[in-house]
Amino acid sequence: MRLLLLICLFTCIGVKLHAQDTIRKKRVLEIKPAIGATGSPIKPTVSVMVLHPLNLRFSAVSHSMISFLLFANNSEQYIKTHYNYSLSQKLGIGYSLYGKKGKSRHTLLALGGIRHVAFKETLNHPDLDEVSISTHSTVADYGLMYELSVGKKRYTFDTRLYLPFSPIQYYPQGTLTNLIYLEVGIGIRLYK
Repeated sequence: MRLLLLICLFTCIGVKLHAQDTIRKKRVLEIKPAIGATGSPIKPTVSVMVLHPLNLRFSAVSHSMISFLLFANNSEQYIKTHYNYSLSQKLGIGYSLYGKKGKSRHTLLALGGIRHVAFKETLNHPDLDEVSISTHSTVADYGLMYELSVGKKRYTFDTRLYLPFSPIQYYPQGTLTNLIYLEVGIGIRLYK
């Protein structure tokens, strides 16, 4: 009888410890859609960041973004923009610091990936011949992103600022005038 009682006791303790381990191992995946702006002239951006925490401080991230130019016809300079867009995909790692009671999180992310840029413009001046120019190029895209998340439960309010270090030949003035991204969005925590 004592042996049966000891077996039941150890089984209950083992089940309880296993249950606590599975609760601790439950990972959170955060999906963070956002809208923003970049460049001069200002181009709107739409982005999605997926964040997977590795532990309390470090996380792995993926950031996808598209930016496009709207209403680009400049009748004073006789320039018509047919299209002007940029696609970007970056991967990286981040380090987080938490505010009081865990309601805010400051994250610094190191990101790297590729960016595809394309545009086509036409000069249509009455005194000149019509001239069109277009380009498509894929370049490296790497830099630092700062993110502020406010909220403790399933939903958060997020703001992000991305400072790219590429293209390096125009750094820092070209980066500061044309390539800084500012984004505002929400974060949604998903449980596996």
